[in-house]
Amino acid sequence: MSRKFQLPWFLVPFKYPFYNVTDTRCGLIKVNCTPIGGNIQIGGRSYEIVGKHDFDHKFDLLIIRNRTFEQLVENKSCEALMNTITFPSPSSLLYSISINPNITLFKCTKNLTYFDPRYYKSYNRCNDHIFYYNYFNVTVPSDLPHTCQVVHLPVKFLGPRDDETNIFSLLPSEVSIFFELSPHCIECQKKGRVCNTENGNDVQCLDVKWGIYSFSFLLNLPSCLPYYGYTRIICIIRSSNVFISSYNIYLLLFGCYRKIRERTKQR
Repeated sequence: MSRKFQLPWFLVPFKYPFYNVTDTRCGLIKVNCTPIGGNIQIGGRSYEIVGKHDFDHKFDLLIIRNRTFEQLVENKSCEALMNTITFPSPSSLLYSISINPNITLFKCTKNLTYFDPRYYKSYNRCNDHIFYYNYFNVTVPSDLPHTCQVVHLPVKFLGPRDDETNIFSLLPSEVSIFFELSPHCIECQKKGRVCNTENGNDVQCLDVKWGIYSFSFLLNLPSCLPYYGYTRIICIIRSSNVFISSYNIYLLLFGCYRKIRERTKQR
């Protein structure tokens, strides 16, 4: 199984399906360590990680901060309510991403009398639209008028000081997102293996010692670099998708060792 790694100030370590940006061998979701914590890339955007919880082989919960959304909520900007916040997964065959808890808003044209004010709160300070919501009911009505659009947003757990009638007081700056491995990946993990896809279609179970590893292109021979005072071997192969055995890895490391010795003698 892939190695665990720790972010500064975090008590819970990260493990598969997450991987450190400096070690791309085993993992699905990239995490970048920083001096004060870490960042995660989702859907082409970077988010600050502020918390993590482990559940079982199936779920991982990350708490992230969305700075853009936070600023919109603080300014009570209607832009914060306009579109569903989603975190797309690059492959549903490997894992899915969901927001929990969340609230369902109905963005409708004004002068609509469909929603009963006894059951729905409303916000009508945005141009051209009025927003309806019920904190305790996220169900979308089957006969929802075509002039209404469904919007899903993260929401706080309702506390005694929160004002349910003020939609902006319900929206958090920190978002809880769940990463759920697919059934195929769960079975791989139970066997001490990792999962991957071949051409985005079939799910494969790969052994940590035998598998398909992706490497960056490099025109030079395998490179050997010092790392924090230790001789850490980093062998980079020209091919971006090569089947590597432990014997092949041994040959590559031996080649790097010889290269170091040759450079030492030349000095």
